[in-house]
Amino acid sequence: MHCNGNKESFTLFCVHTAILDEDCGLELSFLLDSSESAKDNHEQEKLFAMNLVDRLQGFQLQSGRTLSLRVALLQYSSHVITEQTFRDWRGTENFKTRVAPIIYIGHGTYTTYAITNMTRIYLEESSPGSIKVAVLLTDGISHPRNPDIFSAVADAKNQGIKFFTVGITKAANEPANVAQLRLLASSPASLFLHNLQDEDIVEKIITEITGLADEG
Repeated sequence: MHCNGNKESFTLFCVHTAILDEDCGLELSFLLDSSESAKDNHEQEKLFAMNLVDRLQGFQLQSGRTLSLRVALLQYSSHVITEQTFRDWRGTENFKTRVAPIIYIGHGTYTTYAITNMTRIYLEESSPGSIKVAVLLTDGISHPRNPDIFSAVADAKNQGIKFFTVGITKAANEPANVAQLRLLASSPASLFLHNLQDEDIVEKIITEITGLADEG
């Protein structure tokens, strides 16, 4: 059993099953910006993903339940590389072993393709009732030929996926870039929009993700 992702039914479901089932299923995906403009931040993106997963594995929620985690990771530039799907999940140490040697791509930024590939993984591999969270790391600047990103995000959100957008540079905090990242993030943006250069960024994301799990 997993904690039902539907907020209306979450409370009754979890209260009555908490004694029998302490686990709450969380399916977490990372979309790493591996474009030319992300070169100086690529290693930091990988470290962020590894640290976040390390902290979330076995995390005990305020309700007393424990997070049961599965993680997928894709990196994107002119093309998308699926580094790990949910079915590949073999625990935190295995995840870090797979992520650490990932090689930077270094071409244009086609964020939309990363989102559509990620959505397909959820459709094909997600467990019923799991909490679905995607963390999109981006500098906020897509290639001029990048297909409609807002349509791709809307499709993902319609599948019940919560979107965190994490700007990877200070430039992502510029008004025009923030405006786009805000539209990509789930609402409210105050919870779902962050920057990789923020102090205690891992702690901030953990707080928001575990809050989602406690709420359902």
